[in-house]
Amino acid sequence: MTSVIETDVLIIGAGPAGLMAANMLQKQGVDFICLEKRAEPSQLSKALGIQARSLELFELLGVHKPFLKQGYPGPGAKLHLGGENPSLVELYHIESRYPYMLIVPQSDTERILEEHLESLGGKVKREEEMLEVRETEDGVYVRTGKEEYQARYLLACDGAHSPVREAFDVPFEGQDEGYTFFLGDVEIPELNEVFINMHINDRGALGIFPYKDGSYRVVGLDRSKQNEPHKDKPTFEEMQESVRTILEDPFTIADPKWLSNFGTSHRQVPNYRKGPVFFIGDAAHVHNPMGGQGMNLGLQDAMNIAWKLSVVLKGIAGDPFLDSYHEERWPLGKDVLKETSRMLKVANLEGAQGKIRNWTGKAALTQNWVQNRIANHLSNIYNEYEDAERNKSLKDPSLSRKALQAGRRLPDHLLFFDGTTDERLYPLIERHGHLCLIYTDAENDDLTDYAFLLSKKIEEDYPDLIKVFLVAKGGTVALGQEKLPIIYDVHRHLNQNVGMKEGHTLLVRPDGHVAFHDTAADVSQTMRKLETFFQ
Repeated sequence: MTSVIETDVLIIGAGPAGLMAANMLQKQGVDFICLEKRAEPSQLSKALGIQARSLELFELLGVHKPFLKQGYPGPGAKLHLGGENPSLVELYHIESRYPYMLIVPQSDTERILEEHLESLGGKVKREEEMLEVRETEDGVYVRTGKEEYQARYLLACDGAHSPVREAFDVPFEGQDEGYTFFLGDVEIPELNEVFINMHINDRGALGIFPYKDGSYRVVGLDRSKQNEPHKDKPTFEEMQESVRTILEDPFTIADPKWLSNFGTSHRQVPNYRKGPVFFIGDAAHVHNPMGGQGMNLGLQDAMNIAWKLSVVLKGIAGDPFLDSYHEERWPLGKDVLKETSRMLKVANLEGAQGKIRNWTGKAALTQNWVQNRIANHLSNIYNEYEDAERNKSLKDPSLSRKALQAGRRLPDHLLFFDGTTDERLYPLIERHGHLCLIYTDAENDDLTDYAFLLSKKIEEDYPDLIKVFLVAKGGTVALGQEKLPIIYDVHRHLNQNVGMKEGHTLLVRPDGHVAFHDTAADVSQTMRKLETFFQ
């Protein structure tokens, strides 16, 4: 009889979400095992659009550069409504260092994440299909065809048909939408396009996404074939026929690398947590592909839960702290389900309603503020957590309305580090995880003393967890014999864009969100807020 292998966290599934979680757990020094039933990584392109917020999280993991090298930075989309001249939605409006949609086949996303995991010393255990899973007094027991495992926590990253979800009898609430889409990775010899193209008319909808190698992803909905029996895969001829049906000026596709049909539904589990089990990505929520949101939600789910598991397993936070995963991520998933369902309904309007859609859509897209809102919303950079009750309790009422408070995403900013070199904020988060920033003028002995005392107290209560920086507007800060690293806010980014002023303390989470923003400059109060945050 084989012995049971013990670990802190079991990850079931090595798709994008599972690999994202594995990378963050490895970076945080957490003992975990990632199980995958497939013998080899998937070679299918599947999901392909990586939004700006996911790229920011990749940077916080230190894995963004291979993605930028591999992917095609789509600068925007041409929206063809009813066959009219297209409206151009440009993505340079996105308020991020990544103002585009990076087009990368899912197979490459998985490969890059797995290679990065291996470079950190981690690995995926393949050909380990879960046969049994149950909750125990100490966490979760899993049996595969090869081994038995016991873990304190389990991350279900096992897809839309999640065996973990079914084993724990967790409802997947929602319904099928009743539409069938086709997709293909193909060559289009007569097309040379840098923009994504979206065609919507009475005959259906078609999206064309350029890959870096000059080929294209074509995904569409052919109204004339919606009532036919479902087939997992269209023939090449059937796909060409659908393209000709939908487009007024059709093109010829060639050299198909992958063809598939898929149905759509919108479903979500009622709680992303069930005891020691957490549902992530498609195991937690599914929806149609409108807006390119699905894989990105899963990547962001994984980042959110992984760093939280780390602080719990290190004894810094208690188990209830993990409830914040559901509190923060479930509402975002719910909103995406609503939005993608609405987008699909709008795309399927026909006749007089379709003409109204075309006219109003073209009129709206001439407005710069509309383009700005669409670009930033679809990029996920507005996916913030300030409405979670835990974060509401950490808000400081004395801050200005524009100041970033608990739960808000902290954008990257350019700083002058230690009086010597330019430095951006995100590389600091990537290197240190939790950051504590204390804002001061060039000369303020009281704040300098506060920063030293707070730094010492944080190191006593949270050893090796939080890196404290003194942030000065400029000039030279006299630190005496003791030293604290200094950031100079010479561009006033933290002052103007974050709302930091003299005496403010900002705690930053490893996922780039604000833990809290405090104005008191009082060691006891700041430590109480830290304790409250980790409850």
